[in-house]
Amino acid sequence: MKKDNLTSEFDKAFQLFFEGFLRIYPKETWPSWFRTSTNYGGCKKSEGVWEFCFTGIPSSVLGAGDSWEERNGGYILVKTDPDTGAKRYVISNASNEVFVIFKAVVDINSENFSVVFSTDIYEIDGRDLLPLRK
Repeated sequence: MKKDNLTSEFDKAFQLFFEGFLRIYPKETWPSWFRTSTNYGGCKKSEGVWEFCFTGIPSSVLGAGDSWEERNGGYILVKTDPDTGAKRYVISNASNEVFVIFKAVVDINSENFSVVFSTDIYEIDGRDLLPLRK
């Protein structure tokens, strides 16, 4: 499949995912942390079938000397050397400890939307998640 076709298919699948998510969690009811402390991603599972999820990173992943610094409208992970105080900026702040908040599968052919996993976003304490953007 050509890259343009794959991008178009991703966009259509994400739209179906997001519309399904909004039926369950209307945007005007989202907790304030949801916009700043979550990411979404998706992958193709089979022909026309995609899996998407919203994730967050628990703040407990910060180690000694780690902190978040506001930069260019977002946040970047900073590691501070305990001996010298020198700061090192981590370009990729991806973590192996990702908290799945919501996961669904969509079929772009049938426009079927199926929830695989859902945590009630209203019961999550956003202070337990790292900020990913402003």
